[in-house]
This record gives sequence, structure tokens and C-alpha cells, in this order.
Amino acid sequence: MWILLAVSALQVTVTLGVIPSFETPVVNVTVIEGATAVLPCSVHNLGKHQVAWTDQWATTLAYMDTRIIDDDRYSVDRPYGNSWNLHIKGVKYGDQGIYTCQMNTQPVKVQTAILNVVVPPRIVGTVGSKVVMVKEGQSVSLVCNVTGIPPPTVTWYKQSSTRDGPKESEFCPATSRIGFSGEMLKIHNVTRYCGGVYECVADNGVKPSFKRQIKVAVEFPPEIRLPTKRIGQVLGKETILDCEVTAYPQAVSIWHYKGRELSKTKKYQVEVYEHDDHAIVLSLRIKHLSKEDYGSYTCVASNSMGQTRAKMELYEHIVVTRPPPTTTTIVIRKTTLVHKPSSIKNKSQSNRKRPKVKLQDEDVIDPYARLQQYRPDNPVKKTDNTITLAGSSKSKGTNSAVSSKHFVNCQFVFSFVLSLGFVMFVS
Repeated sequence: MWILLAVSALQVTVTLGVIPSFETPVVNVTVIEGATAVLPCSVHNLGKHQVAWTDQWATTLAYMDTRIIDDDRYSVDRPYGNSWNLHIKGVKYGDQGIYTCQMNTQPVKVQTAILNVVVPPRIVGTVGSKVVMVKEGQSVSLVCNVTGIPPPTVTWYKQSSTRDGPKESEFCPATSRIGFSGEMLKIHNVTRYCGGVYECVADNGVKPSFKRQIKVAVEFPPEIRLPTKRIGQVLGKETILDCEVTAYPQAVSIWHYKGRELSKTKKYQVEVYEHDDHAIVLSLRIKHLSKEDYGSYTCVASNSMGQTRAKMELYEHIVVTRPPPTTTTIVIRKTTLVHKPSSIKNKSQSNRKRPKVKLQDEDVIDPYARLQQYRPDNPVKKTDNTITLAGSSKSKGTNSAVSSKHFVNCQFVFSFVLSLGFVMFVS
């Protein structure tokens, strides 16, 4: 081939003195594996010279616009008159290297095109997701073997089961983004909270990145949580007993009462509800409560890892009714005594007919003598025209009438009214 180019070069006339040339001496082309590589070659003033493409092993691929190599992936494209671009379809990683575009000048002129082939990351091994079983307290290793050019990095993530999206876990060494780059992730002392879906993502800057999911299932014995340990209900009503069971694999859960298993009957209704990951609620409905229904009920849960139970007490709730409050009304009658004694105007008025009373030393006939029984500390004093109640003294006055202004003072009347009212209230 080069002999032909040399002979052709001798026949070229350079009367005009124009020398052919390339636009750029070196071109770098980077292509993703599987795509089509375009190696450019633009020549100015080619004249009667010829162009040929060779690879790094000096193999002639094309002459002018004709493919020479027996590989239909190669072709020469001429979008413009001075362009002699080499196309390689379905590029493989082995195609990368140095390619040259040459002209049969003296000396031979060459344009170099460097082909770089990058390979997207891939994870080798099992295709699709897989499940890794581990018992609580043990260690587990998750592996993602990857390939790619340039070598990819592997980042591990843990998917969150909450609707709010990924968040850090408080119970497991691994977080939502573990931040560990490498093909292997090892979790020590696994707890039930480490279970879930882990994802390894391989990335080397070449799109698309590759990912694989691995589910970690942690086996642990059942746990029971009761909303309350004691519940009360009125006789004749119905009640519901709830028992929340968390376990993996899922536990077999039943209610026991007085040594027998409770199943669905007219009296009892047993239902199971999904509560959360690996958690269920075992609900027992008891209808028409009687005296025999009160007592201790046991929730029992068991799986391949163990068994546990918890008790709930059902007691009779007695509603205490209180009598309505009573109102007592106390009526106090107030009696007012009004005494209006007449004053002595003259002797004729004082000598009106009235019962004559002979006062003796031992006799007490005046009403004030009775008052003296309630007022022993305040005896009535003797005056000229008053009847004294002290001892054997007698009246010296000629008139037995008693003047009110000398007989009653304000203090004595007030004391009398209070004393009389007290006696009436007590009686």
C-alpha cells in the first residue's frame, strides 16, 4: 500500500507550489463502549494526493473512502469535501488506541487520533435482588462485585421503610446512607432494626450507574406489647382486648383463658391486623359479659426463635350512682315585744280599779321577778316609786303604779327581748 502511495506521490505535479496539510495534528476521542466512534480527519489542499487510515498495529483500515479491512464496523464518512472521517460502530474496549490518518506526501504527513473507550459500571454475579437471612446478634456481609472503565466506586445505602423518606437509624450501625465505599459491607452484632433493603450503587462517571438491592431479614423471637394490663367493663356489655406481637418469622399468636384456647364463636371474635414491619395486632372481642368472663387472659406468641406470653386482667366495672343533693330550708320567726306603759299623770288616774296585790317578803308577783331569774347578775334597784325585787323590801309609795321611765331602761328591755327570743327558739 505504501508503495502505491509513494508511486502516486512521484506523479503529483507541484507547479502551483501548494502543499496539503491537516487541520489538527492530534485529536482525542472518548466513546462509551457500544457507541459509534467518529475519528475526524480534515485535509486542506489535498490535490491529487491520497488518504489512508491505519490502526496502532499499522493495519490499513481504509484507503480514500473504501474500507480495506474485513470488518464492517469500519467505514469512511465524508460530510464535507475535505473530510475523511473514520467511523467505528459498536466500539469495544479493545478498539481503543492510536489511529492515524496519512497522506502520501514526501515525507508522509500523519494526523493522530487517540480513541479512549470507557465502560459503564456493572455488577457481576447474581442478577436481581436477593435475600440474606441472619439471626439477631450475628454478623452479616453484603457483597457487590463490580466492573467498569475507569474502575467504579461502590456506595451503600439503606432504604427507609417510612413514608417520610430515608432517615438515619438510631439502632443500627448502618444509616440511611452508610457512606462506606467498597464492594463489601459488613454489619456486626445485627439487631432486628438492621433488617431491611440495602442498595449498592456502582458509579465511575459513565452513565448510567448500576445498582443492586439486597434484603436483610433478621430473625428474632417474638415480643408482646399490651396497651394496658388491666381493663374494666360493665356487666352485660362487650369489650376488646388487644395484643401487639412483633417477630420474624411471623409468630403464631393466640388468646388463652382459663387454660383453653379461644377461637371464633358467638361469644368470642378473634381478628388479626397488620400493624407495622413484622408486627401484628391480635384482637379479642368478648360479647355480653357475664360474671364468668372476668379474670386473667393470656396472649401467647411463638415462632422458630422462641415463645413469649403476657397477661391482661379483665375486671367488672361498677358504676356508682350518687343520690341527688337535698336542700334544707330553715325558717326563723322573729317576734318583737312592744311594751307601752302609761305614765302617771295624776292621783285620780293612778287610783283606777285594778287588782290589789299585797307584796310579801317571799312573794314575787311582778313579771320582772321572772326576768330576774334570767338576769341574776343584774338585780332591779329600789327607788321611791318602784317595786324592788330584792329581799323583803316593800313599796313606800302611796301609788302602786309604776312609771315606765323609772322601771325599764333601754339596756334591760334589749336584754329581755333577746332572752325571750332565745327561749322561744329553743322551745
